[in-house]
Amino acid sequence: MRRTILVALFVSVALLVVAVEAGDSLFIQVRESELRSAPGFLSQIVADLTLGDELLYADGRAGWFQVTIAATGETGWIHEGSVRENKQTTLQLAGEGSTRTVTSREIALAGRGFSESMEGEYGSDNQLDFSQVDALEARRVNPQEIVEFVIAANLRQDILQPAGGQ
Repeated sequence: MRRTILVALFVSVALLVVAVEAGDSLFIQVRESELRSAPGFLSQIVADLTLGDELLYADGRAGWFQVTIAATGETGWIHEGSVRENKQTTLQLAGEGSTRTVTSREIALAGRGFSESMEGEYGSDNQLDFSQVDALEARRVNPQEIVEFVIAANLRQDILQPAGGQ
């Protein structure tokens, strides 16, 4: 009896996890992301992607999706955390029964704990300049620089391997 319940539970969870099929559309859910040549954060960048870009799912492995950019036909790999199945970002407002579509700028501000008006008000009231935060968010590090740093600092070399050991 206990075994039957465990098997039923496992099958139910497995059905919830396997939601994306070949040809399904996925959309970038973060402000910026990169399509990579292989499943790994240090793999070569094939294309830059922005919030709302449409991708077509082909395959998946170890938290990475192999996809094609719908607009250009370029193929590569993207981490599952950068995509979702629906195009628009909607938020359920706390304490209300309504939803609201939000912009990528609003998402970035929410990551700081602000709305656009709150950031402006807080900054002016406290004589704060958020330009350094904006500059830090805009900073990009070339994956080759990361590889060189890992090697020079004598860090674990296994982190340089793409997901799945390829």
